Amino acid sequence: MDKQKPTIFPVKDNDMGQGRIFHENLPDIGLGVKGKGSVLVLLSPRNTGKSTIATNIFLSEQFFGDTKSPNGTAFDEVFVISPTINVDNTSRFMKKRFTTFDNYHPDIIRGILDNQLAMGNDAPEIAIFIDDSVGLMDKELSMLATRSRHYNIKLLMISSQKFKGALDPVLRVNITDLIVGSPFPNMKDLEAVADEFGDQFGGKKRWLEMYKEATPKKYDFAYMKLTNPPQLFHNFSDEIYKEKQIKEE
Repeated sequence: MDKQKPTIFPVKDNDMGQGRIFHENLPDIGLGVKGKGSVLVLLSPRNTGKSTIATNIFLSEQFFGDTKSPNGTAFDEVFVISPTINVDNTSRFMKKRFTTFDNYHPDIIRGILDNQLAMGNDAPEIAIFIDDSVGLMDKELSMLATRSRHYNIKLLMISSQKFKGALDPVLRVNITDLIVGSPFPNMKDLEAVADEFGDQFGGKKRWLEMYKEATPKKYDFAYMKLTNPPQLFHNFSDEIYKEKQIKEE
């Protein structure tokens, strides 16, 4: 029997952390596998549901929620860096269960990595969520994106309202999964995404067409798995594009 496809729901008091489902459409976080993890970027303008998506990903039963865990998630620990963590009502579940910071500083990242390194083979399987922080061009963060799996960081999730000019090029080339929200008023920035990833999906024009197909309503989003083969979904549920597997010679 097929698993229920992951669906983003409005955040309610009684449905966060009610189970654990790992659907094939989700980022491959590789729990229990050393050296494996994902870098997920959530690109979406303000007031388009980024906090709702993030809360679902970490705590909903259709994503990485786990009621058997004290923190309600499949990760041993989750660190959230968000300037709105103390004022955004949607983020209240993350604030309650996770280690949170309301301001980005490279020392936070260094502290997390130093602790993971000191734990060696016993390092916990963790996730880091960095939300709309001014440090997205920071070299420490770019290094984190390139080496996160080596520190047993199973999911590095970064949200931003802009693409180029906000995300460091080194970070961009290490993205394994990308969510592009809607409505997206900045067509130039949307085209920048198409310029960078469109060739994996049949070209820039075709990617823009698929983005439109994936986002017919407000709060819809295009979700891309930048794997081999690459895939593009309407939200996390309906597959729009999947290229044939490219055989390595």
